[in-house]
Amino acid sequence: MIKFDKIAAYIEDFHKNTEFKPHFHQTYSFALITNGESEVVFKNKTLKYKTGDFRIINPNELHFVKPGIWEYKSIVLDKEFVNKITLEIANKKELFFQNKITSKEINSLFCKMYKKDEEATYFFFEKLISHTQEIKLPNITLKNSLKLIDENFTQKLSLADLAKSEKLSKYHFLRLFKNQTGLTPHQYIIIKRLNYALELMKKEKNLSIVAVSAGFSDQSHFIKEFKKVFGFTPKH
Repeated sequence: MIKFDKIAAYIEDFHKNTEFKPHFHQTYSFALITNGESEVVFKNKTLKYKTGDFRIINPNELHFVKPGIWEYKSIVLDKEFVNKITLEIANKKELFFQNKITSKEINSLFCKMYKKDEEATYFFFEKLISHTQEIKLPNITLKNSLKLIDENFTQKLSLADLAKSEKLSKYHFLRLFKNQTGLTPHQYIIIKRLNYALELMKKEKNLSIVAVSAGFSDQSHFIKEFKKVFGFTPKH
């Protein structure tokens, strides 16, 4: 049996002119727009969602949300869980789902999955697989600096240190990093810290401890960056 509480986060919310800054998730985010309209800007495209549309954000997919008035139900799932279930269903993992799907059947299955219906979960992913393609990894050449960030993002990392790891000047490193990831090194590190904080919050309720453990200077800085990216506070 699927232990939903171990692998899923459930969100039901309303946004009125809330702007989500550019960011990425390390998880899959599935959402049904239940009312209003939302506009999401991805790296190479902009999609408009209205009531009844189904929105998917894939892991590490850079995006931001423009201000709008909309309501939604969302389920956030660990990448490992999605890989496991798609491998079981179709012998495929690391799938890249379409960002926008309009399907009453998918919406119905999603609503059942939202109520923790195990059978509906399998049928939901079976249906989604027909809207997928294998993930094509971007041509990232800055592997040394990304590894340095991945291993030390909770610590202070200077632009000089990151550029040195790639044997580039600070200017050329900054330009290449922004071109390849869509974010500046500072923005990328902040997003890494926020995603890590989300994991810490599953076990630690004290936001001061979470903030410092994730690399933020204090709880106030953490809350400010969290709301800027996700549109609501950590407590919410």
